[in-house]
Amino acid sequence: MKLSISITDGRIANSSFRSFCNCHLNRNLDKIRNNMDYDIGILGLEDFKRKQKLYNLLKSQYEAELSELTHYMELLGSMQNNLIRTYFQTLLTDGLKHVQYISAMMSNIEGGSSSRALTSKGIAKSISEEKESRDLLYSCIEMTDDPGSKSILRSIIVDEDHHIKILEHISELIESSSSKQ
Repeated sequence: MKLSISITDGRIANSSFRSFCNCHLNRNLDKIRNNMDYDIGILGLEDFKRKQKLYNLLKSQYEAELSELTHYMELLGSMQNNLIRTYFQTLLTDGLKHVQYISAMMSNIEGGSSSRALTSKGIAKSISEEKESRDLLYSCIEMTDDPGSKSILRSIIVDEDHHIKILEHISELIESSSSKQ
């Protein structure tokens, strides 16, 4: 959800983005630990070891991608050359796709589904984080004297408000689908 902030100014949501990704990674590891005995019985020990090794390699790549994204966001925040900014934005976009693909592969190995992460509690937390980011941005506007910076920050706030509305709608969809089951 904080991607638009990160691309516009990597210094704003850098820690929130890493926290979000690390939370997802830890959730995946917990699922694997909980399903380990079940998987060993079905797959056999050799297949299980192979899948566990693959998972660990994917996890390493996932962490490397996050590190690269963080680095690119930091560079992008101070980049003045428009062509170079565009290149870094491309690197960020591709890196996010890589994180999504790797995360999906990790979910497949653990036998889970990424839709399980869509809980009312998880969405409420995301809404809260978006609101915190928005409030932080309002504080930044109050502290800066540069009209251009104020304009960019206001634009990011509009994005944050949009993210909140999207998440609230997702929350409604989850609530309505869970009440039908």
